[in-house]
Amino acid sequence: MATNFVDDWRTYATRHRLVAAIVGGLVATHVATNTGMWYHGIGLPDLNFNILNGFLVFGNSAMAPTGMSDPVMLTLFGGVAHYAQGVAFALIYAFGIHPLLPIPNTVAGNFAKAIIWGLILATLSAVWWINLFPNIGGPGVSAGIFMANFGPDQLKWVAAVYLWHIVYGFHLGAFYQPRDIVVAQEA
Repeated sequence: MATNFVDDWRTYATRHRLVAAIVGGLVATHVATNTGMWYHGIGLPDLNFNILNGFLVFGNSAMAPTGMSDPVMLTLFGGVAHYAQGVAFALIYAFGIHPLLPIPNTVAGNFAKAIIWGLILATLSAVWWINLFPNIGGPGVSAGIFMANFGPDQLKWVAAVYLWHIVYGFHLGAFYQPRDIVVAQEA
């Protein structure tokens, strides 16, 4: 007996929104994080949000030589924080943003909603989050809004940040695929 996996998953996601959002957040974060570390293959700068979160976890956002510098510890603890953020943003999306977007809960509509969320997160990252690292552009040089302080590579950095978050949004949308809830009305 053949079953339609997409319909089955959408039914499950509608009934179990919390689980679908958590799984979607974990998968989306994992795929985006791993692809981001290979952007050099397409001519963009690599994005290693695990290590950057490690700098934040250990209070060394200035990346000072006197701060935590063990790459294994930075990656391990930063990765835990990074994946937790990915799940938290998936939950914010599923229970806060998704219901507010006036797009039907079709397969394509759910992808569109999640990619819009990814673009919102990319903008927050490019404007605020990446600027939490005062030396990311070199000693005493913050990234600047939309990586304005990265000189001729600015657009490459902006493209990398937006691509990372589009990949996140796409994979979140692949897993968080609820249907519209139909409420029965009494006669």
